[in-house]
Amino acid sequence: MRILPLLVLVACSDYEVNGKDDPPAPGDDGSAPAIRVEPRSVDFGALPLGSTSDPAVITVTNDGDAPLGLDAVTLADPTAPFAISALGSALLPPGDSTTFTVTFLPDLPDPAATDALVASDDPSAPVVEVALSGGGVAGDITVEPASHDFGTLDYAATDAVDVTIRNDGSAPLLVSDVTYTTAGLELALDPRTAENGPLPWPLAPGERRVVTVAYSPTDDVADEGYVTVFSDDPDEGEAYANQLGNGRAWEGFSTGWYIVDDGTNYETTSNPAHTVEYHGDLDGYWYEPSGAHGLIESTDAAGDFGILHDYVVARAGAPTPVTGPLSFRTSSSVPSLTYASYSYVLCDFWIDASDDPNLFEVSTGAVDDGVLVLLNGEIVGNAILGGTGRWTLTGARPGEVNSLIVILMDNSQVDKYLTDLAFYRDGVIVGG
Repeated sequence: MRILPLLVLVACSDYEVNGKDDPPAPGDDGSAPAIRVEPRSVDFGALPLGSTSDPAVITVTNDGDAPLGLDAVTLADPTAPFAISALGSALLPPGDSTTFTVTFLPDLPDPAATDALVASDDPSAPVVEVALSGGGVAGDITVEPASHDFGTLDYAATDAVDVTIRNDGSAPLLVSDVTYTTAGLELALDPRTAENGPLPWPLAPGERRVVTVAYSPTDDVADEGYVTVFSDDPDEGEAYANQLGNGRAWEGFSTGWYIVDDGTNYETTSNPAHTVEYHGDLDGYWYEPSGAHGLIESTDAAGDFGILHDYVVARAGAPTPVTGPLSFRTSSSVPSLTYASYSYVLCDFWIDASDDPNLFEVSTGAVDDGVLVLLNGEIVGNAILGGTGRWTLTGARPGEVNSLIVILMDNSQVDKYLTDLAFYRDGVIVGG
């Protein structure tokens, strides 16, 4: 008997055919999840810094025939100014959807972009990218002119420059304050509140406000000041504009005599606290019409003297050069003691920084009915009917502009005069 060899047939398994390193099939029945994400890009456009966009809704759908497992959504650049909410569901049955939202929070005035990464167990698309973009916009402060030089101005001359504050950005700008810094009083800022409104000033793109810096030099010392504009400009929270100028030194001692004869009779019986009882009575100066009342009982000598000074200069016209003693005389028709009229003689003068004020004096000859002499807001002295006076200008300020005002009062019905008003330096008449 012949014995035949045994033939054994062994079938190869799928595992051996595919290789042990290949992934297993999605399911026994061939099913698999399939992710779909919509939209695949979101452009938030341009938004003001510090604002938050409306949320953009991103929908994730399982188009496959097996459940889809989702991981947390992340940003490719975690520092990008976007915020992502949690997914509504981490496991999606076939045909189901869920959502998450993205918001834009611009923090710089620049474009921003990154991707939202949606990770899942979809074997063919484990990570789906959603492109995110947007831009931050802000107000942009411009202050011009950034610098202005007034040059050298004559004494008593004034000049001014308009300073424009403008929003050159693409978003609203808030100007919170405008200040002025200077060492003296010759430069001053006018915020023009009547037309600009009270601060703060909200400026739309392209909108502007205009303020004014005025310059009135009183000496030949250089002056400088600067406007500071405070705003919410992210790059320039404080913006500046500076101004320069100087005054021309006087060639002589003074600007000359500013002379005003008011020519009006003012009743002197309206206030019992200031009863006029005799010719030249100091109470009579309380009724002088500038509003400063000759500084009688003033609680703000500097402010009231400024009022009086401006009152005279505004009415006097061009000054008369100081060439020697000054006399003034006119007839009078003032009802005795119950009315008064006033004349003013004003002189702004300069004393060198090295000079001693005690060397300077002012004097008058006979007066009718009286004079009141004021220097830089202080009452120096007075003379009454028929009297004379001589006063040392101790209160004069070397190296500065000083102001002398002599008020001549008349409260009789005959004459009104001031004679030989004169300046002296060390006993010598100035301008004589």
